[in-house]
Amino acid sequence: MSYSIAIRTLGTAGDKFNRELQSIACQTLKPEKVVIYIAQGYARPTGTIGIEQYVEVPKGMVAQRALPYAEIDSDYILLLDDDMELSPDCAERLVGDLERDHLDCVAADPVGNHKKPLSYKVRAMMGNLVFPHWSRKWAFKIHSCGSFTYNAAPQPRVYLSQSAAGAVSMWRKEALLAIHFADELWLDRLKFAFGDDAIMFNKLYKNGYRLGVDYGCKVTHLDSRSSSGAFHKRLDRFYSYSFTNYVIWYRSCFDLDDQGFSSRAWCTLTFYLKCVWLFFYNLAASVACRSPRVIGLYIKGLRDGMAFVRSPLYKRIPNYIVPRTTGWH
Repeated sequence: MSYSIAIRTLGTAGDKFNRELQSIACQTLKPEKVVIYIAQGYARPTGTIGIEQYVEVPKGMVAQRALPYAEIDSDYILLLDDDMELSPDCAERLVGDLERDHLDCVAADPVGNHKKPLSYKVRAMMGNLVFPHWSRKWAFKIHSCGSFTYNAAPQPRVYLSQSAAGAVSMWRKEALLAIHFADELWLDRLKFAFGDDAIMFNKLYKNGYRLGVDYGCKVTHLDSRSSSGAFHKRLDRFYSYSFTNYVIWYRSCFDLDDQGFSSRAWCTLTFYLKCVWLFFYNLAASVACRSPRVIGLYIKGLRDGMAFVRSPLYKRIPNYIVPRTTGWH
């Protein structure tokens, strides 16, 4: 099976992007193509390995990934952010995972939640109810309130998953197109598309495809921080978090065609209990920051999220569960 590489970029990662290109050139399994989807109006990076093809597309974390990939004929597509350094056997390993385990997508784990210091884990638990789990089967699990749990002590092998990080992921092209990720362009209405990876991978899982995470695939997140770093310093991130968390929960957990009354009731209860907890958390953050805007932005994000899912714009978005025509089972 052949694979090609698709990279989304603004062209601002500098030397980190050059290191990524060099790691691509060193792959033991060579790609058929390397296509770089650069946002319109941004300058192309100067580094090259001589095999790249640039394609200009609209700017956006979703827009630069929700593409028809007409330039790519390969069976598999390795999606990359522009600040990743791959081990030489990365692509070969991920292709092998897909074929051996009959997966539709397999991702590396560049974030490493289980490796983070205790202070980071505590903040994740307090700030978004993100907890570890000790499953022997699952890498990440998405729960009815919209929060996820992560494997606390994974072995260096492939686990099934309900979500993943999007920085390094190998897809069957057929499955990538089948989930209609372009339907999620609403995420780009915010200045930073917080949650794009979460909804992309969970949409794959919720539509019945097989997703895996390979903890043995070695990649390095060089972290260009070209846009996300600036976002995490802005006060209005509290608005983006609450707005996006509400709409993602509503779309991917609550508003599903196969949801019965009891499931919807449980989703609603768990999410609103989460909101109560986060209200007090953000109230404390507002006091700590000496800014009443923090709690105000949190509440406004929730209110705007509720209004958005009732708006004509949202009602024109196709269902999260798409007609199933492909997959292994």
